[in-house]
Amino acid sequence: MQQTIPFGDLGLDVRRLANGLTVLLEPLPYLRSVTAGLWIQAGSACERERQGGISHLLEHLFFKGTESRTARQLVEAVERYGGQLNGFTSRDYTCLYAKTLDTHAATGLEILADIALRSRFCDFDKERNVVLEEIASVEDVPEEYAHDLFALRLWPDHALGRPVTGTDESVSAITLDDVRAFYDTWYRAGNMILAVVGSFEPDAVFERIEAEFGPLPAGPAVAPGDAPEFQPPRFGAGSEAVHRDIAQTHLCLGFPGPTPTEPRRYVYDVLNSALGGGATSRLFDRIRESEGLAYSIYSMISCYRRSGYLGMYAAMAPENLERAAGLAFDEMRRFCDEPMAADELALNREQLKGGLLMSLERTFNRMVRLAKSMMYHGRIVPIEEVVAGIDAVTEAEVQQLACEAFTAEGCALVTLGPGAPLEIAL
Repeated sequence: MQQTIPFGDLGLDVRRLANGLTVLLEPLPYLRSVTAGLWIQAGSACERERQGGISHLLEHLFFKGTESRTARQLVEAVERYGGQLNGFTSRDYTCLYAKTLDTHAATGLEILADIALRSRFCDFDKERNVVLEEIASVEDVPEEYAHDLFALRLWPDHALGRPVTGTDESVSAITLDDVRAFYDTWYRAGNMILAVVGSFEPDAVFERIEAEFGPLPAGPAVAPGDAPEFQPPRFGAGSEAVHRDIAQTHLCLGFPGPTPTEPRRYVYDVLNSALGGGATSRLFDRIRESEGLAYSIYSMISCYRRSGYLGMYAAMAPENLERAAGLAFDEMRRFCDEPMAADELALNREQLKGGLLMSLERTFNRMVRLAKSMMYHGRIVPIEEVVAGIDAVTEAEVQQLACEAFTAEGCALVTLGPGAPLEIAL
């Protein structure tokens, strides 16, 4: 008989080690893989200006060797079985993860523990130079560089606004002692979450986790919570032009947005989707399809613990900048002047739900969802709750939010490329 497997959260299990490490387990017995992610609630938003980029540099150093393995041996231990070992750093967190076949899940967990507990931070000067090359490469990619400039404009004089990778000056000044001190401050069990998703037996995996991660230092992070970088940032409204002799002008603009726990976060999601979330969105349809003014154009929403933004990005020939920006502002005002049509609201609801549910066909994405949910909400928000929240958004709520958000005094705008500063026409 054919069995229909529900696509919600199957057998979620939340446990904690004696040292305070939160463990999230989601067994999916119909798969053949396991993804394990160790999340540390420390990213670039936790850094003082003089140590900007230290979280990201530390992430790099984790993979350079431990007390018992070289850098190659760490990667080889996972890749020899077809797995993946990697990490990434954001403003709010750092994640180290391993994806393996279910038959090698214990190996993935053991390697993650080895990295997190016994890294020697080898080849410090060499790896710092690699990061400096990464920082330099961003300026050669105008879209990425425009987003970095936009964040600096959005949250001036605050850690949230600084690049996750740091700057050439800040990273060059970081010492190995700085890295060790940062590690000792933030890499404590009470400040970490370990999420494991895939085909495994929960009790056996938890027993392995206790053995591997039990030695982690107990307790939460000990960084001072009243330092300036831990306060909500000031929003930097206004327009700024950064001149560069390139073929296109890159435009980023945005407005204050939600944190992950904002009650109206689903309204923000619907507004963002309708504004520039896909090929049926207003910005794409008007500026690319109808007018042919840009190839790349989209809106985005970013949520962090202390702030967030709703914004848009577009790249176009310099002579099309003013026209394209004017049309974008027109579409924003239209959200304020008239409620969305029922069919447009329904389309964007389904887009959001479809994107969520289809993304959860991968163990990596499910792992990320679990960890972020626990990190920001202190619980696993059920998929059904998210879907219900999206379905509950009304035309009136979208219009009200647009009226509150899309204002000239609440707009930050940056252009990169040829051209003069652009007027905010809202």
